[in-house]
Amino acid sequence: MDTSTHIRFWILMILAAFLLSPLVRDSKSMESYVANELQMTRDTFGNEVADWLENKAALVYRMMPSDVLERVQIKGDGMRRTKQVVPGAGVAVTVAFNNYVQGLVTNLFVATLRMFIVMVWLFVLAPVFLASLVDGFSQRAIKRAEFGAIRPAAFALTSIMVVPMSMAPLIYLVTPMTISPLATPMWALLIALPLALMVSNMQPIFGRN
Repeated sequence: MDTSTHIRFWILMILAAFLLSPLVRDSKSMESYVANELQMTRDTFGNEVADWLENKAALVYRMMPSDVLERVQIKGDGMRRTKQVVPGAGVAVTVAFNNYVQGLVTNLFVATLRMFIVMVWLFVLAPVFLASLVDGFSQRAIKRAEFGAIRPAAFALTSIMVVPMSMAPLIYLVTPMTISPLATPMWALLIALPLALMVSNMQPIFGRN
């Protein structure tokens, strides 16, 4: 599987996780999910930063099509007509549909909040990634200067690790479980070494170093 195919595979998995996760939660579970996510954010960053994150997430959330999703739900007159025309099974299906749509709305808010959490961590951890890239390019330059081996197999192996690991922030956005914001710095530490090894074994592109 080449890199582009690998990336497309993970993007499809992430989209599927976002669309399917409301099926595993009821409304009370969704409310608890959001409350736990917000509380964990406060425990990690403190009230001031958590308030800033929530305000930014709410601002972006209002710009997204969340209101469209909410209008899709069958309520009021629609629900009364459903009870009159297809009581029983029809009402059960309608309620399940409303819960699913509400789950998508909740997922959208949590994903927006997590997006800002990831952005904050990426800003803080930028020196880690920069150091990893510099180390990789430095090791590659040393190999070329000393006629050392730049191993395609090592590049292929590390790229197989780096590609899915680089998708981890996107997977974090849609995972239907409460996850500590501290997962992002842990991810950065795990990806730093494979990233440096991958860069150090990159082959020249179009004759350039």
